[in-house]
Amino acid sequence: MAIEHYHPPLQIDGQTYDLSHLDPCQFEAISTKVPRPLRINVRFTNHCFSEAFDPVKHPAGTFAIMDGPRRRVFSPDRYTLSFRLPVLIRGLASPGARVHETAARRNWMYAATVQVPTTGTVYQIFFELRRATPERRRLQDLDMVVESAYPADPGRPEPNILGRVSFLLLAGSVYVGKPVTTRR
Repeated sequence: MAIEHYHPPLQIDGQTYDLSHLDPCQFEAISTKVPRPLRINVRFTNHCFSEAFDPVKHPAGTFAIMDGPRRRVFSPDRYTLSFRLPVLIRGLASPGARVHETAARRNWMYAATVQVPTTGTVYQIFFELRRATPERRRLQDLDMVVESAYPADPGRPEPNILGRVSFLLLAGSVYVGKPVTTRR
């Protein structure tokens, strides 16, 4: 019996790209706002290994990855970096981890410096964090969706961020339903 993965492998131009490293996972975080470790369930969207379709950059016939009605294409750079995602996300449980609030005020950015594809690459990881629904609280306390992750590009505008906060403070605040104030 074949194992079903959250993102099935991609077959592109005769090559198979395994995505099993992006199966949902869980980690614990200890916040001073909650008297026990918080269980955080993590899911990764296809934006972690695909990019927006650009008819100028992507020729007709390019393998399409659909995100609802929007067409996306496989990104070798994002795919390579995506192998780092589970470890980087679990690293948010360390006391020094800081995240940035985005101007949209609904999601957060974690910027990590990585060695792939080149030394010193800033890997921008965007995620949403919510309290788990009542029916799921037996298994987890918080739901994290990693919405997108890609290397910073000097040719693109910087993400519009407001300020930063400790991830552990953020997790505890989300769990108890308190607003979070960020600092620049």
